[in-house]
Amino acid sequence: MNASPDAPACLTAYGIALGSNVGDRLSHLHAALGALAGLGEVTAVSPAYQTAPVDCQADAPAFLNAVAELHSALEPMALLEALRGIERGLGRPDRRPQNSPRPIDLDILYAGSRVVQEDSLTVPHPRLHLRRFVLEPLVAIRPALILPGFSVNVRTLLDLLVSDEPPLLRYAELAGAGMPENLAGKWVALMASKPAGQRLVCLTAGDYATARLLDEGGVDLILAGDSLGMVLLGYQDTVDVTLAEMVHHTRAVRRGVKRAPVLGDLPFHTYTTPEQAVASARALVQAGADGVKLEGGVSMLPQIKAILAAGIPVVGHIGMLPQSVREEGGYKKKGKTEADAARLLADAVALDEAGVVAMVLEGVVPAVAADISRAVKCPTIGIGAGKDCDGQVLVTADLVGAFPWFRPPFALARGDVAGVMREAIAGFSDAVRTPG
Repeated sequence: MNASPDAPACLTAYGIALGSNVGDRLSHLHAALGALAGLGEVTAVSPAYQTAPVDCQADAPAFLNAVAELHSALEPMALLEALRGIERGLGRPDRRPQNSPRPIDLDILYAGSRVVQEDSLTVPHPRLHLRRFVLEPLVAIRPALILPGFSVNVRTLLDLLVSDEPPLLRYAELAGAGMPENLAGKWVALMASKPAGQRLVCLTAGDYATARLLDEGGVDLILAGDSLGMVLLGYQDTVDVTLAEMVHHTRAVRRGVKRAPVLGDLPFHTYTTPEQAVASARALVQAGADGVKLEGGVSMLPQIKAILAAGIPVVGHIGMLPQSVREEGGYKKKGKTEADAARLLADAVALDEAGVVAMVLEGVVPAVAADISRAVKCPTIGIGAGKDCDGQVLVTADLVGAFPWFRPPFALARGDVAGVMREAIAGFSDAVRTPG
């Protein structure tokens, strides 16, 4: 990204270093950036780089590091306190062993031309010029910057650096082209399908070719779903899927789709707070999603409302929640008792009133799914929830028989892609191994 312009006289241009080496690191960085935007204007953001831990215990996990420039009216000490508040909000305790793993680390690198010497804050950061994991991201956004106390710019500081740090791995882009305009317009036809009595067809994709075939085939909604964690990445379930992986695959899906809305799945533990939910949703939208899906009912209303307020359409997901499969000890049908059915109905009505554009009903007793579908204005999209929903969704690998090792009992395979591939592999192998 090009160097940002100098801050207006009433604002200070702060350099903020961001780091994370616990949990979904990319989600934590996005959440921190979203919170920084509430302290001023974020004018530049470097890519996220994967870096080796420095001055940490030997088995410490790798970091994701980035640098952002924030133009803010806050004084340095007030900004420092605000950054500590962001860290606490993202789960970093005030008291912890020094250099222990942390979900987020925010440091002030510079404050325009100002020099600060306080007990708890030194600016420019005293080790800035000694750390590749700081200098390289900083050079990506402000290569010509000359810091107070230095006679050369940060590009030269990086060139002169002597460090034992291994090379940085460029991991992900944090700053996209901004939010697309009128995302809601992509959903008009889908939302009008219910009063028109038209059933919706939804299938999943995690790659360009599948997404293009679905779009050309007339599918109404294409879900870049976290089920790709199992059928493309080989995880045992969806729990381990990260935001970085969803961003990567959503970009691929977007390249293959010209017509249908693309829905991005928010992965597990990337929407634990409204702030984190908005930041994660923005990451998927910047990767090409036209809206996002997240699991949960009434308990997720603050997150859903925050995402909607940010101008991002939301599809709800209630019933059996795959991201909770480990907590529940397996995939279990929902709505079997009167109390459970009433809870599901209350969840559905709450999500509908909040303004979701549709909702997925997964693993719900068919009669309960039918009651919910009649009770809400938005379309319901069933998966293992009977035929009376307003549409149906399947994992495409289940539909075409591309994942023969497991297929849910409700998923009817209408093809045998795995069989065709095995036959083709065997034929090619025979041709190569047969002399002449």
